Amino acid sequence: MPVPHDADVGLRGHRIQNAERAEARRRDILLAAARVFARGGAITATLDDVAAAMGVTKGVIYYYFRSKEEIYTEILATTVGESTARLQAIIARNLPPLETLRAAIGDLVAHIFDELDSFAMQRNANIPLSRENRERVRLLQRRYQRLMRSVVQSGIDAGQLRDGDPTLMTFTMIEACLGVPEWYRPGGRLSPHEIAAGVMEQVLHGVVRPEPFRGSEASRQRCPAAGATGDQPPA
Repeated sequence: MPVPHDADVGLRGHRIQNAERAEARRRDILLAAARVFARGGAITATLDDVAAAMGVTKGVIYYYFRSKEEIYTEILATTVGESTARLQAIIARNLPPLETLRAAIGDLVAHIFDELDSFAMQRNANIPLSRENRERVRLLQRRYQRLMRSVVQSGIDAGQLRDGDPTLMTFTMIEACLGVPEWYRPGGRLSPHEIAAGVMEQVLHGVVRPEPFRGSEASRQRCPAAGATGDQPPA
C-alpha cells in the first residue's frame, strides 16, 4: 500500500498521465537509493549515485524527489505505512488473540530481508531529518505500535499471554524483530528463512503463557502399571 501522496502531479507541476507507472518509478528510485545508501554509506552517497545505479539522469530523480533527505524519509514512511496496512488486514481477520499475534510477528519478520524494509530497519544511516520529516515518521511508527499493542493487550486479557506491561512487551517484540538487519550477514550458517522462523519462535516464546504442567497425567498414560490397569503389586 503506497504512502499517500499526490500521484497526479509531479514536483515540477506537470500532470502525470499514468499514476500507476509513476508509482512504480517512484518505488524503483527508493529501492535504488536504499541499495546505494547501504553499500557506500548514506552520508556520502549522492543523488548522482542513485541516478547512475538506475541508469537515468539526475533529472528523473528530481522529478519525484527534492533531496536525499526526502528520499530517505519516503523509504521510512513507505515501509512503516505498508507494515501498518498489513497489520490492519491481519487484525481484521478476527482470529483468536494468539493467532493474531503469531500472524503479526510472522509478517514483521517475513519482511526483514526485503531490500527496502531491511535498509529502513538499520539504525546507522545517520541522515539528518528535518523536524517535520521526523514527526511524520514518528506518527506512522506510533500508529503501528498502537495497533500491535492492541493485539498484545487482547492476548493478555484472554489469558493467552503472560501478565505484564503491554507497552513494554510490544516494544520488546518489535525491537527484537527490527534489530536483525543490524547483525545479519549474507552467506552465514543460517538461511534467511531459518533466521526469520527462529526469531519468530523466540519472540513468541518470551510472551506466550506456558501450558499448565500435567506431568502426573502424562506419566500415567505412558506407564499403565502405575495404577491404570487395576493390577495389585506382588506380595
